[in-house]
Amino acid sequence: MTTTSTVLLSAGALALLLAIVVPGWDAATLPRRSVKRRIYWTGTGVGIVLLFLGGLPDVQSALAFVAAAAILMTGWAYFRTPNIKLGGRIRSADAAQREPDPPAV
Repeated sequence: MTTTSTVLLSAGALALLLAIVVPGWDAATLPRRSVKRRIYWTGTGVGIVLLFLGGLPDVQSALAFVAAAAILMTGWAYFRTPNIKLGGRIRSADAAQREPDPPAV
């Protein structure tokens, strides 16, 4: 494994970790949960791209990194957070997380 691959894989893992731990904040037009949801999925997207690039030139490894990260982050979002919102409804294993977003402050 080259140094570039190691750096990209480390940066990808850091992006995924930051997506989980960076808190949301109230914005003028968006509630905290909505901002956190955008941070989470942006960090996930960036992390997945970095992991894919870090796995190259072995495409099989790159795709394995992407699949593992996508499963991990989607599972975390479903079981631990209100970060999956489809069709205006929040999808979560926890009923308390399914409540609608509060209004912006």
